[in-house]
Amino acid sequence: MDGARRHDAVCEDPWPPASVIHALHDRYLIEVVEHLSLCPFARRSREQGRVHRPLWWVADTIAADRVAADLLAIVLAHPDAEILLPTFVVPPGHAWNDAETFAAFVPEVRAAYEATQGSRFFMVAFHPGFPGGPRTPAPDGPPARPPAPESLVPRLRRTPDPVIQCVNAEVLERARHAAQLTARERLRGRFAHDPIMAALIERSVQADPELSAEIARNNFAAVGTGTGADELQQRISAIAEARAAAQLAGRGQLP
Repeated sequence: MDGARRHDAVCEDPWPPASVIHALHDRYLIEVVEHLSLCPFARRSREQGRVHRPLWWVADTIAADRVAADLLAIVLAHPDAEILLPTFVVPPGHAWNDAETFAAFVPEVRAAYEATQGSRFFMVAFHPGFPGGPRTPAPDGPPARPPAPESLVPRLRRTPDPVIQCVNAEVLERARHAAQLTARERLRGRFAHDPIMAALIERSVQADPELSAEIARNNFAAVGTGTGADELQQRISAIAEARAAAQLAGRGQLP
């Protein structure tokens, strides 16, 4: 399928309309996450119809337990769901236009969902207001630190609207197992002509790699600096500009 499965909230006269919001977030999913290879399983999950995007227009507030209940309903209806992307359209002036305020809502949703005893999901915040690049130090301040993988994370998580990324724990476990096998094969190839080391590798218990750290290193190598970083910025900026235009446009087509 072209994008995530839709689960739009009932809302009178939603703006921007659901078709526009979904199209913009599909662009982020495909043009940024997939085309820049930022997640090892995102494309497979989408193409298999296992990515779901519940969409809410939030005029005032929304309770964490309501979000959790809606997520549980999706999981029960779609037991093969791998990625949930609850997405929140908020008006100007809403508190969730501040990235840190929205991020503070995520632990509330996580706790409410865990209380339902549904399938385990890991949850993190994505937001258009996360920092877009390294800070420029003041002229009389300390020199800027060299770029590092961890500094890239908020730059990658700049979706057109606030989103909670929920990844099924079993998907991550499978990805970790695949990373283990890949690491073992690399060692086998490296020491193929050393029978002693080869025997040790076969008898050893491989440590479970830190998958998130491995992904962070790969992403940093691809888009952390240089032309890769420029490409990341251009793609995210283009989507953000289309989102801003959609907010201001009349009842029409996607910019």
